[in-house]
Amino acid sequence: MTSFQDALLSRKRISIWGVGYLGYTSVLRLQDSGFTPSVYDFNKTRLNNLLDGSYPNKEQLNSWSKKGKIPTVDMQKIEVCNDYSSLFSNNIHLISFPNTEKFDYIELANVFIRNKDKLKNTLVIFQSSGIPKTIEQKFSNILKKENINISIATVFRSDWTIETFFNKDSKRVISANSEDAIVQTKIFLRLLDLCAVELKSIEEAEIYENSKNALNYTMIAFFNQLSLSYPHIDVNVLSKELLKDIDVDDLSLGVSNVDYKSEQSIENLLRGSSDDFLTILKEANSTNISFLFYYVNLLKAKNINSVTIIGLSSYNNLKDLRFSPSVMLAEYLHKENIKVDIYDENFTQKELLTILPFCNYIDINSEKISSDVVIVMSLSKESLFFNQEKIDNIGLSDVKYILDNTGFFKDFKYNTNCLYHQLCDGNLVKIVE
Repeated sequence: MTSFQDALLSRKRISIWGVGYLGYTSVLRLQDSGFTPSVYDFNKTRLNNLLDGSYPNKEQLNSWSKKGKIPTVDMQKIEVCNDYSSLFSNNIHLISFPNTEKFDYIELANVFIRNKDKLKNTLVIFQSSGIPKTIEQKFSNILKKENINISIATVFRSDWTIETFFNKDSKRVISANSEDAIVQTKIFLRLLDLCAVELKSIEEAEIYENSKNALNYTMIAFFNQLSLSYPHIDVNVLSKELLKDIDVDDLSLGVSNVDYKSEQSIENLLRGSSDDFLTILKEANSTNISFLFYYVNLLKAKNINSVTIIGLSSYNNLKDLRFSPSVMLAEYLHKENIKVDIYDENFTQKELLTILPFCNYIDINSEKISSDVVIVMSLSKESLFFNQEKIDNIGLSDVKYILDNTGFFKDFKYNTNCLYHQLCDGNLVKIVE
């Protein structure tokens, strides 16, 4: 990619589409790094105001900055274009406006098509995320139909103040339509002294950016509900301390963290509440439990007749059934007329059949798994010592689906007809199909 970097540094000119907040601050960043931006906006009033020094206006200054102050653009180091055709003199295009009815990415794609003879070694970078697959459907695919294959990447931004934008510690989450585009984007960001975190696809980046904002919004809603439920508590202080105490590195998806401690904490908050405000907790509790039921309904639709559950306990290595998701899973499978085998070394056959008399106890140390599907819910001490030979000998490699709630079995090899799926790993689509 030396040729890309050489070409970039030989002219140091970047095209910016749109001079709203994203475009204007991009101009500042580029100029700060020694690049000359070429800017165009479909709203000609913005361009005229930029030229006469009245942009951004007072309302924008207060919106874009916590202090109401925005650095001014060096008009000697910028090219303001009255026609977008001038932008195609440069190889890098920053798309700095969202997809809207007024400014649609389909129209943007058509502009690129009309200038397809000027797209050699072009890299297009989108800075605004919208509905997942928007960039693919409204830009990339349209170019492909015209046999135009260029590098397309995303460097989505979620900052909405100039102070956050110039924070050097913030990383940019990037994605692209090819490995070359990823490398080019990393080179470009490095020249701007920015770090990058790479995601697998443009759609994944769109989901990531929207989810980040949605999660923040939901978190605020929870604390708002908490303040209504406990009106005598300073939730402003409590929330800051609480967020410091959450270990996101230990986050485990699926139903690994659906246990009696979580259930009890939710019940405690609901029972102590002054009113029925904590609807988010009720919804979360319902969602986590129905997550299991979705898989059962899916297996039934696939005409699965038998399932082996590995791990009955709520916690690995413990003989603990308080709010055990495995018990609920077994009961629902039985209700749907699916035969249930269970293995858990923490329980004897008699103990297991006392709890779930409709199930079949299986000792996988002496019996082969004969069911269509294996669902791994928790791990015993013995399970941790399973190796490839053991997995082959007990028949785990021969089942149709392995649904692993723990992630422990993800690195082993299975027969071609066996689909391994760690909950939330993106392989669910292969079962649904």
